[in-house]
Amino acid sequence: MQGCHRSRRGGVSAKLRCREATVTWTNIRPAQQRRLGDEVFEALERLIRSGELRPGEKLASEGELSARFEVSRPVVRSALKRLREEGLVISRKGSGSFVAQELRQEDQQKAAASQLQSMLYALEFRKSLEPDAARYAALRRGDDELLALEAALEAFKAAGGSPAHSHVDFLFHKAVAAASLNDHYIKGLDLISYDIDLGVTLAEHLSKIGVADRRRAIFGEHEAIVDAIRDQDPDAAADAMMRHLAYAQARVIARGQAVGAGG
Repeated sequence: MQGCHRSRRGGVSAKLRCREATVTWTNIRPAQQRRLGDEVFEALERLIRSGELRPGEKLASEGELSARFEVSRPVVRSALKRLREEGLVISRKGSGSFVAQELRQEDQQKAAASQLQSMLYALEFRKSLEPDAARYAALRRGDDELLALEAALEAFKAAGGSPAHSHVDFLFHKAVAAASLNDHYIKGLDLISYDIDLGVTLAEHLSKIGVADRRRAIFGEHEAIVDAIRDQDPDAAADAMMRHLAYAQARVIARGQAVGAGG
């Protein structure tokens, strides 16, 4: 009998159920309810209904979407098929997929407000979790944890505007949690990994400051966290993390105002 396992890819995750080697009436289990295609569909649906992807806007290619979500192309095709069936996307042979022109403004505003609230709730949770993780990382980190943190910082810098950018941001925060030597901090971040990845991706599109300036600002905030952990200064590490999350909250709110979700 094969055991259950969990698969996680970037900001997209799905729970996979067990498949029994021998099927009998006593070990039949419910059909799998969630698939990676469901996660990709819902993410794109939220982007469309909230107005992040505007009517008539061309979607990224299958290859680009596959890289951003870190899933296979068949998974992306399945999600696009559902979007077409829902009337949210139209496909033109040789040209790609486009957001449908007719979307109710009321639906867009409602989805944008819901999305904004979800990200703000995630940040609220993070502000009660991550400063303490940074504090304990400064107190407990060893040389290996410091090397992992510095590598995560450099990976964030190197990612630039690539599809992996949002995920390396999450991996940096996960490296801070890992340096605390307390697995519960890691589990806490894993619970909201989707909201973290989505928040980074969306804020990058609509932040009121330029994308390059925004990335430099975040890198500087991350660097201050690493410096404090390197110096084994727990108060400075906690303060640097709290400042970073406060700035992140401001960026998310600015994004909401840009699409009219706050009104």
